[in-house]
Amino acid sequence: MSFTRNQIAILVLGLVLVAGVVLLFIYGSRERGITVSGNITFWGVFDSTLAMSQAIAAYRAQSPYVNVSYRQVDPASYESELIDALASGKAPDVIMFHNSWLPKHFNKIVPFSSELITIDRYRALFPTIAEQDFAPDGKIFALPLYIDTLALFYNQDIFDNAAVALPPKTWGDFEKLIPKLRQMDKLGRIQKAAAAIGGSSRSINRATDLLGLLMLQTGTQMVNDDFTNATFASKEGLNALNFYTKFANPISPSYTWGDSLPYSLDSFANGDTAIIFNYAYQADLLKEKNPFLNFHVTGMLQPDERTQEVNYGNYWGLAVTVGTRNLVAAQDFALKMAGDPAVAEQYLLATKRPPALRSLISKYSGDPEVGIFARQALTARSWPQADGNQIEKILSGMVETVLTGRRPATQALEEAAGAVSQVMQATPRK
Repeated sequence: MSFTRNQIAILVLGLVLVAGVVLLFIYGSRERGITVSGNITFWGVFDSTLAMSQAIAAYRAQSPYVNVSYRQVDPASYESELIDALASGKAPDVIMFHNSWLPKHFNKIVPFSSELITIDRYRALFPTIAEQDFAPDGKIFALPLYIDTLALFYNQDIFDNAAVALPPKTWGDFEKLIPKLRQMDKLGRIQKAAAAIGGSSRSINRATDLLGLLMLQTGTQMVNDDFTNATFASKEGLNALNFYTKFANPISPSYTWGDSLPYSLDSFANGDTAIIFNYAYQADLLKEKNPFLNFHVTGMLQPDERTQEVNYGNYWGLAVTVGTRNLVAAQDFALKMAGDPAVAEQYLLATKRPPALRSLISKYSGDPEVGIFARQALTARSWPQADGNQIEKILSGMVETVLTGRRPATQALEEAAGAVSQVMQATPRK
């Protein structure tokens, strides 16, 4: 069968038109797929509406058809208000989700599909701790908005007066400095502490985080692989507990603290304690307490015989609730707020928090305010907790039991592990 030149021309024109229609349909569909729209609600803690508006504006520059309503919730009632809102069908679409929450609240949030973000992409974007906390089985439940880590805060004036030129880098160096930094009366009572360490949460802010760090640094396995029991009542866990509590033991050469002393943050702000261990967000709070306080921040202490650094993370991420009425917009918001460098950086600039994105960690690693915390995020670790509030009480109670002599350390550790195991076993399983 043959075609005339006119017929061939008509046929070619027809094919071009068909191809054009197909391409228009494909690209039009793609465009419709990425044009996200609608209204979403977003709940957070600590960050004011003014600070968050800067990041939301950066997000809306990329997704202009999504309207975001932000509400800052009191940290003391945030968790309970969220649970009540979910139960009543009035849950927000997107929430700030603490890095310790997944074992307790995994059934309240929607995981991200691999079509939106793969686990390999997640690993490329964020440090290892984010996967440990938010995607432990390869399924991504949340994305870190920032990553804060424990660091060493020290009073420069106290160091100078004691002729200590440089802050310690290892626990061994730290112990050697204690006699130079502490002040005691004739009865052996602490007048000015070298460091806030060794006591319970009653006197030390983030005491159980510090103890948890020591356990991780000694290689303690905190829970078993199937998350049914706590396993920190081990040789390594006992070594960490004994090391921690000796700083509050009056007969120890490293004695420098006691639960009867003023609260650690106040003591440091007043110039009565040379060193505290805390997070980046406390820097501004300390300046508010005492604008004339001459202090600096340096890296967290590491074991003397370390093969690699181990730091301790405490941070919030973004998750989409099961109660969302606009899943597409909610996930788009979470992904861009946490995963897009341009949007994430606006959040960091507004809140002065350390970055979570690897690209921003690299960019801010030399920053005088958040650089130390940014670098430490790469080696930060954590452990799964069925209920962070209950576990803090259990561990703090364990420390008090040892310090008051009610139980020997071995027994106190075993009882604490048993109590944590009961909390774990009462937690719904994934």
